Amino acid sequence: MISEQEACDRVLARFVDTRGAIASCRLDPRGEYWVIHANAYEYVVNGRSEHCLIGDGAYLVHIASGRLTITPSHETWHESIQDIYDLDDAAGAHYVLRPDYAAGDKRAIVHLHQRLGCSLIDARWLLEDANRSWLTGTGRNLRQACELLAAHGVETQRVLQDELRHALLLTPQQWTLDMMLQRLRERASLRSAVVPLRDAIP
Repeated sequence: MISEQEACDRVLARFVDTRGAIASCRLDPRGEYWVIHANAYEYVVNGRSEHCLIGDGAYLVHIASGRLTITPSHETWHESIQDIYDLDDAAGAHYVLRPDYAAGDKRAIVHLHQRLGCSLIDARWLLEDANRSWLTGTGRNLRQACELLAAHGVETQRVLQDELRHALLLTPQQWTLDMMLQRLRERASLRSAVVPLRDAIP
């Protein structure tokens, strides 16, 4: 187990070219990480902004293992630690976005055709058991995707799977509804590549 002082010492050891200082140290909501904010000594202690180091956000030290994760400055540590929680919870599995409709549901097929802007054949194909793994990404990205798609009238669920099963990657940069719908249409377009091969099997 890593104590608060040991965690702070590990962070300060990263300051090589300048003297560092701890601005704050607290436990995360789960009690699994020390959340540390640190910067140049002259900035933290004396308030000299010209000495402020930029680039790093918070330093997260795992209490059990001592693993150190540095968060980017463009994210809050709450966002970054949620990604870490999701990775820990996944335990090597993949987060996958799947439809929350039954295969062969005719009303759902027509609904997806209208909402996704794909053909009826593609919509039906997306609901078949072998094609229900639509998108993959971080747990946080897919949680947001579920919310945006639900507001658009498309019900999905975020699940953990050992295999991706042809799910397409949804990156953090693809965060708008239009981008998500485009990725789903790209997922549906895989039908034209898969079906001829399947039909060719004797």
